[in-house]
Amino acid sequence: MRLAILSLFLCLTVLFPKLGNAQAYYLPTPPPQVTAAHEWWQYRNDPVFFEGDFYYPTGPTEYFDGNVMRRSGMYRGIPLYIDATLIPGSIVYVPIGGNVMRPYERRRSGDLAGTTGSRTPWFPIQRDVELSASSGAVGIQTPPIAALDQPVVPEAVRVQVPTPSAVGGTFSATGTFTTGGAAAPPPPAVGGERPRPNRVESVPPPQSNAGIWIEFNGGRWFSAGPAAPYFEDQFIKIGDYHEFPVYRQKNGPSNEIWVPAVVDGPLSRYRR
Repeated sequence: MRLAILSLFLCLTVLFPKLGNAQAYYLPTPPPQVTAAHEWWQYRNDPVFFEGDFYYPTGPTEYFDGNVMRRSGMYRGIPLYIDATLIPGSIVYVPIGGNVMRPYERRRSGDLAGTTGSRTPWFPIQRDVELSASSGAVGIQTPPIAALDQPVVPEAVRVQVPTPSAVGGTFSATGTFTTGGAAAPPPPAVGGERPRPNRVESVPPPQSNAGIWIEFNGGRWFSAGPAAPYFEDQFIKIGDYHEFPVYRQKNGPSNEIWVPAVVDGPLSRYRR
């Protein structure tokens, strides 16, 4: 009996420390395999809808960091990521090619009015007073709005209504009252003329617009149409513009070049 108790105690002594030495391993988030590099809504700077709110594209791009970025949703087939070190519901990241992430920020208005989040907001912050004044909240006294001066309206057309005149007639022997011929009422008198509408002139339109342009090889090249995806068999590299490759379309015109808007993104057309 003593031998069995001693054996049980020895087994428990050996096993319990082993259970206490268990370790947990943390794995970083893998880089995104699907990106919005060729999505037109990303070229047009359209907002993305995430968790019941719209997020708008903002400032400089960032590189993917699997140690802090977590996949949190999808938008039109593109994965969305959040930064675990930032306040939730403020910024989401959209992969736009390779390891480049584009931040999309939620405007600091409505429920977020008067707050700043983890970073300085890209868009102006709506103040609490502005939100209360627009919603008619109780407890905040806003300055009274002065009444606007009534516009001067020209004198309208005056119509004089004739007063009813006495009706003359005679009584017959049977007690019937017979009226005489009533004169037609005079036409309404016009007291003035209708005001003529004032002439309205708009601000003169701009006379010229240089548009978007870049300088390359000593010349100025202007934007000349929508972007197009890059295909290796259709374009050849002829130079660089601020570390971006400059291409020319094979068998294309010599006064036309193509430059990517973002890394691994579509090519923008420029013409001289």
